[in-house]
Amino acid sequence: MNSKTIPVVIIVVGLLIAGVIIYTNYTKSPAEEAEGDILSIEEAGERVISFINENILQGQTTASLIDTVEENGLYKIIFEVEGEEIEWRVTKNGELIFPQVIDLTEIETETESEQPSSLEEFAKCLSEKGMKFYGASWCSWCKQQKELFGEDVEHLPYVECIDEETEEMIAECQEAGINGFPTWKLPSGEMASGFKTLEELSELSGCSIE
Repeated sequence: MNSKTIPVVIIVVGLLIAGVIIYTNYTKSPAEEAEGDILSIEEAGERVISFINENILQGQTTASLIDTVEENGLYKIIFEVEGEEIEWRVTKNGELIFPQVIDLTEIETETESEQPSSLEEFAKCLSEKGMKFYGASWCSWCKQQKELFGEDVEHLPYVECIDEETEEMIAECQEAGINGFPTWKLPSGEMASGFKTLEELSELSGCSIE
């Protein structure tokens, strides 16, 4: 094996067994037994480096310890192989090594933020279909219409028809012939007045709502 590929191999191995625990064969010394199986931070670092050099690198090259710190109930072992800095974790008794630690809370948060809700998709579909929701800030039915979309109301193709300063209808709504609120412009170009349920909007637009 080419020594230059060793750091890459270690990283790949870590990724392949992420979340899988490697049990290291190790005989505890009497001193460690007396300490309740807890290794010192220095001993933990030495054990991990020995494991890597003896079981993975096997003389092809050498891992050298950079630092060892305590983190979330584990020891974080920072080491270097061929100029590549790598981090592993090990339990304080030195028996379980984690080549990679995955923060599930961070992943869940990212996943939730990346995936749009069904209402968001529905609202965006209405806009893509060419629909428009004409309303006014003082219109109680318009308010109820918006409430159907909750936090995803911002994605609605909404048009505020009443100018806040002049309290007059804006040109776009005048040209569209709006004379009541709420009014929906349909994909066909026709107008449908009055409050609409999500199911009615789905039928009128052709957009599916789950």
